[in-house]
Amino acid sequence: MDDEDLRELLGDAAHGYFAGGAGDEITLRDNMASWSRLALHPRVLVDVSRRDSSVELLGRRRPHPFVVAPMAYQRHAHADGELGTAGAAADTDAVYVLSSQTTTSPADVAAAVPDVDRWFQLYVFKDRQISRDLVTAARETGYEALVVTVDFPIGGWRERDRRSGFTVEHPVALNPGGRALTTAELFALHDPTVTWDDIGQLADEAGIPLLLKGILRADDAERAVDAGAAGIVVSNHGGRQLDTTLSGVDALVPVVDAVQGRLDVLVDGGIRRGWDAAKALALGADAVMVGRAVLAGLARGGRTGAADVLTQLVAELDTSLALLGCPNARDLDRSFVTPAPWP
Repeated sequence: MDDEDLRELLGDAAHGYFAGGAGDEITLRDNMASWSRLALHPRVLVDVSRRDSSVELLGRRRPHPFVVAPMAYQRHAHADGELGTAGAAADTDAVYVLSSQTTTSPADVAAAVPDVDRWFQLYVFKDRQISRDLVTAARETGYEALVVTVDFPIGGWRERDRRSGFTVEHPVALNPGGRALTTAELFALHDPTVTWDDIGQLADEAGIPLLLKGILRADDAERAVDAGAAGIVVSNHGGRQLDTTLSGVDALVPVVDAVQGRLDVLVDGGIRRGWDAAKALALGADAVMVGRAVLAGLARGGRTGAADVLTQLVAELDTSLALLGCPNARDLDRSFVTPAPWP
């Protein structure tokens, strides 16, 4: 689906929220372009008649490396909302990450789609009790892990939202039954005082594995190890926070080299094809998060549309493994990628 089709489905305000980025949107555009700066480097005359796309993630074998990224306010994209994306993840054996800015309660998602491997994404709010209650609710309703977003002390400068006045109609997790809130009002709920000490305490109290989403530096990745994190997501928040930051793919290798396998490393930002995932695995990622592509599928066709996107990504990865001469996704390494010769 092209951008104009998505705009027509969503309307200008919701489209601007979901598709837009911070500042001049340089990072937003570079997130996709950065994967094209890597060329694939196949081997030939390898028996690829049987292929295995599975990966190890949080101590479990997963059928493939695709994790549905946390995305807020999904009922603004389609009436199926979070139940649609969770169902799509279940239909395709993907891990599903529910945003704490969800328009469907964590308990309702768990009840409606009990068979999906689900994680819960958390922002730390000024009212810490809200965050604690969300963690408790997630743990008690079977969420497997907690994904703490750490690159949001304050909201980024998002000019599309400022122009459109995008308003959230029903963010269940934050103000169930409350009035509609603007993004500026929602941003004001975030706690800018959060430090590594808070992360260590969260890791101790969560009762489930904790991942940190929004890591771009090797030294921060090492601190995540020290803080007791089970994993990190190399991410610039989809280009929505600070413009002109590194893309996930450009930040990935130093982070992988720093942690040396001591925790799981995921990466997101601009992944639109199965061969993008193959590149990420070759660079050392254990899995990838996909967001906007799944959301576009949701907008087009609800649960079925989102599942179609994930099904295609998994199929493209399988094809890539065959054509790379690497039938096992866990055997991908840096020999399979090289700087691209094109601009």
